[in-house]
Amino acid sequence: MDYWPQRFTAPDGTEMVVMRAEDWERLSAYAEDEEDVRIADARLARFDAGEGTMPGKVLNLILDENLSPLAAWRRYCGLSQAALAQKAGLSQVWVSRIEAGAGYGSRATRRKLAAALEAPVWASEQE
Repeated sequence: MDYWPQRFTAPDGTEMVVMRAEDWERLSAYAEDEEDVRIADARLARFDAGEGTMPGKVLNLILDENLSPLAAWRRYCGLSQAALAQKAGLSQVWVSRIEAGAGYGSRATRRKLAAALEAPVWASEQE
C-alpha cells in the first residue's frame, strides 16, 4: 500500500502534515546532514578569511594538564612567563595573574599577549 502525506489546517490556522514515521525520520536525517554541511561551510569560510586554529598540542595542554589557554599557548611556544611578559611589554606578575585566572587584562593587553605568542587574539581569551 502506498501512503501519501496528508495535509490539513488545524483549528488555529496552522498548516499540518501527517506522514509515515519512516518518511519523517528520513527527512529529519537530511535536515541534520544539511545543518552539518552549513556549519562546516561556515567554519571553512572563517578559516579561509584568516581566522586561526588551535594546534593539537595546545589543546592537549589545556585538557591534559588543566592549563589556561594562555599558559598552554605560552608553553607551546617554549616561553617562560618572564619571556612572554618581555615580548608583550607587560610584567611577569601580570602574566602570572592572567594565567592563574586572578586577573583578566584589558582587550589591549590580551592583544599584546596574542601578538607575542603569534597566536589568534581568541587564544588569550578566558571563558
